[in-house]
Amino acid sequence: WNIINSYGIVGVKTDDKDFVSIISPSDIICLQESVKETQLQGFKSFSNLRPSGRGGGVTTLVKNSIATGCTLVKVTVPLDCSLNVVVVKIPDYTNNCNVFIVNVYIPPSNSTRKGTKSDPVANFDFLQDLINQIRDNPSDEIVLCGDLNARLGRAVDFIQDDNGDKYIFNDAVGALETLVIPESSPISASRTNQDNGINQHKQPFLDLTQSQNLLILNGRTLGDLLGKYTCYKWNGNSVVDYIVGSPNFLHRVKNLVVGCHTLYPYSALIPLL
Repeated sequence: WNIINSYGIVGVKTDDKDFVSIISPSDIICLQESVKETQLQGFKSFSNLRPSGRGGGVTTLVKNSIATGCTLVKVTVPLDCSLNVVVVKIPDYTNNCNVFIVNVYIPPSNSTRKGTKSDPVANFDFLQDLINQIRDNPSDEIVLCGDLNARLGRAVDFIQDDNGDKYIFNDAVGALETLVIPESSPISASRTNQDNGINQHKQPFLDLTQSQNLLILNGRTLGDLLGKYTCYKWNGNSVVDYIVGSPNFLHRVKNLVVGCHTLYPYSALIPLL
């Protein structure tokens, strides 16, 4: 959820009982544009903030009951990138794998804030390299979530041939294989979107999903089959916030809910649950 500063005009948001009631039922909370260190009782906090303390920043909160064993993956962002990212590694001993939660904020391509201007391609290329590096074995699961400020319209986020067959690239064998969505998961192969607009982040984001075998959950998952708007502003609504998962993560998905439009006093952007 992009909360546009954890310290709002009504005070510290995590001290507001209504705000806490929205986020605290979750085991893992990913906040974007948190700006400052964000703490919540009963949770372990992992943050990556701008040195200037102005705008941006991401914070991942993990409930204490599952925080044991969770580790923060060290990430060094190159100077030509303007994104903030936190990667938390959660071990799944039952399935002998790790789940990596990648919480990211990428500024808009037209951002005029000092220190945030960078090539959009560089940000997404860095994410590609990062996801490649953090996988310890092929069974590791990836969840990428956050405010990527990417407008995709209804573009296809996986590899598709002229016959409409859907594929992913299997790094283990160096070849394409058919995309298989578990029958038990409430996810459709086709994706819809209320936002028909596109921007400069579209193609770099699609290059990321297609190269790293990631499937966008917005617009194809039970609870959000319409691809609801995630951002409401005076100059128009859009979908710029996403939850994206690797195929081997999909068995964990039950639904995806785009939260209520609570414009004030928390954020103009909507939480994804």
